[in-house]
Amino acid sequence: MELNSFRELLLKKAADNPTLQMIINVMRDDLIAEKVIESLEKMARPNASAGRGANAAITAFANHMKNKDVEMMRDSLGHHISHYKSALKNGNREVADQHLNNIIPLMHLAAKTAAHSGGQLGLDYVKPEPWESNYTTVERRPETGKYKEGTKGLGRRPKNTDRSSNPRGVPDYRYLEMKPHGQHPDTESSKHKGGYPFEEIQLGNPAKVDAKEAHLHIPDVGPQDKYVPHPFDEHPIHEVADLKQDHMTPERMKNFADKMQSWHTSPHNAQWMQNIKDVHAKDPEAFKSRGKVKPPHHFEGLTLQEQPEEARGGSSSNILNELPPELQAKFGKLSAPTAAPEAVSSKVEAPKLSENILNDLPPELQAKFGKK
Repeated sequence: MELNSFRELLLKKAADNPTLQMIINVMRDDLIAEKVIESLEKMARPNASAGRGANAAITAFANHMKNKDVEMMRDSLGHHISHYKSALKNGNREVADQHLNNIIPLMHLAAKTAAHSGGQLGLDYVKPEPWESNYTTVERRPETGKYKEGTKGLGRRPKNTDRSSNPRGVPDYRYLEMKPHGQHPDTESSKHKGGYPFEEIQLGNPAKVDAKEAHLHIPDVGPQDKYVPHPFDEHPIHEVADLKQDHMTPERMKNFADKMQSWHTSPHNAQWMQNIKDVHAKDPEAFKSRGKVKPPHHFEGLTLQEQPEEARGGSSSNILNELPPELQAKFGKLSAPTAAPEAVSSKVEAPKLSENILNDLPPELQAKFGKK
């Protein structure tokens, strides 16, 4: 659609608003294009649908959110990421894991809260599913084409499991310290090829997120020999953040409401307020500039964790191109068969496929892919 046609469509939509019609008529083409792209980017943000999973406590927390609460959450996330990075740099695995265990749940809380905050809170980040697939794998069920263990993104919580007995188990968040899974659908088109890009996270007022001025403050905190909590860790929202709505009993809601009443006068809240005052007094200009510059890559200078062998391969599209048309359609490559198996170039090096997929192939392709 040409911009002239798009302008006409906007004018029709604004038929009942003469002022808006006048603005549309005089607006330059490049400004229209810029605003349309900006709106599409907001729609495409990964937390756009996260609000559906919010329970009544999160909704109440979001409805009463003030700028101070946004800044405290933002400061907390930056605190845990910076201390996690420091612990990794100095080889303290235990402390690193303690901070890492706070990061994804806190991002998930922010994503669910943002949708109900009335424009008070915005969040942008890179979806973690390609990294999560290092543990869950991209292996699909032949009968349905669905992943055997689907990714959960920010909703993932580690479980005590032994990966030697459960190869798709998720015992920790260390998959974020690997490269993204080589065959995850998003890996090929992504510019991020190393460890998870924590530096891309933005949290704050939506206008600042749109202007790319809500990056986290991730300072070099130096060596840490023990876990250092953040005052926001004690906020009562954490006790109920992961509960589904049907578990939010009247008693639990009353307990949460009572704790929220006392939170604003709690020593943890007072401690954070004093910390912020001290930091601001030390260097007001540096404090004001926080968020305006993206931090360096989180894993710069750090050695990444080794990926499972299954996750090191190339793009899944190479495998899909080698499958018969009916299986290409089944696994999401094509909407309908369009090519015969004979059209596959013999020059393409045959990738390794899982046993389940191999069993679905015709005998001649089983032989091609190395099945005895």
